[in-house]
Amino acid sequence: MTQDFNIQSVAIVGAGAAGLTTLFELLHTKKDGSTTIAYDSNGEIDKPKIHNTDPAFTKIVSFEQNSQVGGIWSPSFDDPDVIPQELFDTEKYDDPWVLKPKINVPIEISVEGQNYSHSKPLVTGDVDSYNSKWAKSGIYRHLFSNVPGRYLRTSFIPYRQHRPSNSLLHPLVTNYEVTDGLLSFVKRFDLQRYIKLSSEIVEIIKVDNKWRLTIKETSGDKVRWYTELFDGVIVSTGHYSIPYLPRLPGLSKWNANFKSSVFHSKSFRDPSIFKDKNVLFVGTGLSGLDILQYAFPIARSVTVSRSVNKQEIYPWLSKAAVSDGIIVKPHVEEFKPDENRKIIFEDGTSIENVDYVVFSTGYHWHYPFLNEKDTGVSVLTAGHKRVPDGSSMVDGLFLNIFTIRDPTLTFNGVTLTPLKWPSFEITASAIAGVWTNKTRLPSSREQLDYSDKKKKDVGQNLVYHYYPPGFFKEYVEQLRGYLPNGRNPSDIYDTNHLDDLKNSFTVAENLFYQYKGGRLPITDSAEYLQGNKL
Repeated sequence: MTQDFNIQSVAIVGAGAAGLTTLFELLHTKKDGSTTIAYDSNGEIDKPKIHNTDPAFTKIVSFEQNSQVGGIWSPSFDDPDVIPQELFDTEKYDDPWVLKPKINVPIEISVEGQNYSHSKPLVTGDVDSYNSKWAKSGIYRHLFSNVPGRYLRTSFIPYRQHRPSNSLLHPLVTNYEVTDGLLSFVKRFDLQRYIKLSSEIVEIIKVDNKWRLTIKETSGDKVRWYTELFDGVIVSTGHYSIPYLPRLPGLSKWNANFKSSVFHSKSFRDPSIFKDKNVLFVGTGLSGLDILQYAFPIARSVTVSRSVNKQEIYPWLSKAAVSDGIIVKPHVEEFKPDENRKIIFEDGTSIENVDYVVFSTGYHWHYPFLNEKDTGVSVLTAGHKRVPDGSSMVDGLFLNIFTIRDPTLTFNGVTLTPLKWPSFEITASAIAGVWTNKTRLPSSREQLDYSDKKKKDVGQNLVYHYYPPGFFKEYVEQLRGYLPNGRNPSDIYDTNHLDDLKNSFTVAENLFYQYKGGRLPITDSAEYLQGNKL
């Protein structure tokens, strides 16, 4: 069996939805492995009752590389991340280690006897040649959710139905509503005081049975470097930061010749750019079709490049991707920028005069601040790919959470499911229960056997982490025994409104065809949907 833990100080990497949920859970976990989290008769947090007089974790710090909390729900509407031409020129823009290499720690930090702390840091200039943080959100003004608002919240955030059930959008919500709920949660429980902003974790190593974090805190053109020791670390950096683009012949030259004509869906902001243009969408997942619905009614032509007969994550997406008026092509073979803006496909066909290319090809799992030697954690390439990509999996974890080699390092946000925020909460709760020795993990051998069996069953790819709604219940049951005393999955995972999920797919499909057909206005669509009914 695994050892007892003596974890008092905890570092949380990231202050998005997963990191903030983890912070709240740990703050309300007691030394005896119980929780102070309590709910009133309305099922909402009973604030007067949750004060923790005997906390299990005496020091909790959340490090957020952005200047504000929220992760992807902290929008950068007018200043998106883009892949710079110098990275295209490497012809390795599909490699996460090229997109975001490990940051070199100043040599002074490693000098024996030196002890740079938050109060006495090493101060340098910012030497980044370009914005390599990839910290900006991919959210744009028009974005509305693809799952019900009920499941874009934890039990710590009250559920509010903002519009009638017969509105165009219900049970979906706008990005503004999600962000507001998260920021209100932080303010209500004064979580900001546990969070260090503009603080990027650049290295995590094990030193004398502690995790030593090296932090790069940016303030204007100055950087403050320091180290801090913790008993436990929870990585909550999410999966929507570093965009994946496939490496394709001619793409880097195309981007150089026609600036701003190639972009990942993370960089999309303004639908009006597609007016009277010929647009190619590479990939037809949720984000690709979300953008396509705005492009189709105003573009001169819309072409999609996708795997032949591919089944998307939801059935309606597969049909929408090949619906009337869309030109459907297989994978791209080559870009020919000097031949009338020509793009050739694997079947030998081609299109010309392409104005915009939108890649909806997923994101990288990437942890440049970790090393496999200390952690046993790595990102596996899927199938016969050259490098890890958007279809990869994170290896070395038990139940997507606990590092098998050293469970004092954990992850929150690796589990993929439409019930995303409940998964954050139950993950955080399981970590709290295990770290307070309320229960024990299986032996490392049993954990490895479980992982190996699952790899054989589903493959060494992204599916390893994915739990559709029907399977998420099984995952919850796997974690039930690890939760702190007093924590009940029924408080976390709302099974009474799962029909909202089914309804949300119908609403999303209906909205897609209304936008695609030009029957809904594009300008300020999120606000428009708030007040209009079916």
